[in-house]
Amino acid sequence: MKKIVLVRHGESLWNKQSLFSGWTDVDLTSKGIEDARLMGHRLKSQNIQFNKAYSSVLKRAVLTLDLILEEIGQKNIQIIRDWRLNERHYGKLQGKSKVDILDELSWEQLHGYRRGYYTRPAALEMDDPRNAFFDPKYSSIPRELLPRTESLDDAYKRIIPYLEGHIMSCLADNENIILSLHGNTLRAILKYFDRLSDSEIEGVEFAIGDILVYNLDNDNNIISKEHI
Repeated sequence: MKKIVLVRHGESLWNKQSLFSGWTDVDLTSKGIEDARLMGHRLKSQNIQFNKAYSSVLKRAVLTLDLILEEIGQKNIQIIRDWRLNERHYGKLQGKSKVDILDELSWEQLHGYRRGYYTRPAALEMDDPRNAFFDPKYSSIPRELLPRTESLDDAYKRIIPYLEGHIMSCLADNENIILSLHGNTLRAILKYFDRLSDSEIEGVEFAIGDILVYNLDNDNNIISKEHI
């Protein structure tokens, strides 16, 4: 049997301020660091031995993973960080307050941007300094592959091919992995694993501090899942 363990990063500075983060590379708060250590403590009690670990390239997911692995005493395993596991890109909403934006949008419009499966915020202009192609982290990635906004459907089409082609296809028999990710990245993966419809995923949330374990057979069929 194999285990895929999914965790969401701890509280970030922009989580605390209720700002749209997306691809903005914000750090964890002191509470976020504690969130990560507590997740590590809970995982340690499960005595799961991991073979690999994955995260996005955004520091809130990177640091969460590092702290978890430190807590469980498994810092020496292989760690893969990939931009295709990044959070959904929120376009021009990035950096805006989820509260103050209601002065510009109706609640229904805001809900659509946050939870609607096909709704895209306005894209960043090409010369906007918030664009990923101005960030050295993405210098090796062709500019046309880097989003300037995304719906959850767009993010799904980025995340799931990577999950299938670089994670699931490489998962050896009896191997356990952990993924430290973001709310919408995790929603995309839950849609895929749980075979949820486009409308069903709109009601799904993966909260900070949640740990979800999928148990798979050696043919990568899901046997069961459990919250820790």
